[in-house]
Amino acid sequence: MLNDVKSDKSIIKNARVLLVHEYLINPQWKEEGMASILISRKQTDGKQAFGTYMVDIFCLGLKNTFCNANMTLDEYENNFKEKIYRLTSYIECDIDLAHQIIYGAIDFARELGFEPQRDFKLSRYLLEEPSEKYYSSDLKFGMDGKPYYIAGPDDNAEYVIRKLSMKIADGNFNFTYPMGM
Repeated sequence: MLNDVKSDKSIIKNARVLLVHEYLINPQWKEEGMASILISRKQTDGKQAFGTYMVDIFCLGLKNTFCNANMTLDEYENNFKEKIYRLTSYIECDIDLAHQIIYGAIDFARELGFEPQRDFKLSRYLLEEPSEKYYSSDLKFGMDGKPYYIAGPDDNAEYVIRKLSMKIADGNFNFTYPMGM
């Protein structure tokens, strides 16, 4: 099993040379402020290498990411993809737009003091290398020109708000707690 894990990581670390199978995104990402992006690439043996990217475009950047390799196309289509989008629909996403969302949100969040989730150290290899073409001035982050933090059920909301308050002046960001927090 250990060799399989090393093999999967090796495939992922070299995924940029693999052909793209698909890029998907939830269609309401702009309105909701949360982009759920799924990227898959075809391995030379016909299996799939893939990564998921949960991107908060309003404040926190890359909140969650996961990647794997060596999944059959049937397992990918009928099990994994359906689990990722079980609560929402998905549409095809332009490759450049997916990169602009991911890299742009990471940079926006870094300016606020937030780093991408730690698994990005591996899942980044499913993306193309960062380049100028992935930084679009047309794509805006935050809401109405300000960071807008929407506390999630697994967030440490006090920490996030404290960090925002230290980084930018009060009144220059907005936040929402879900009911029951």
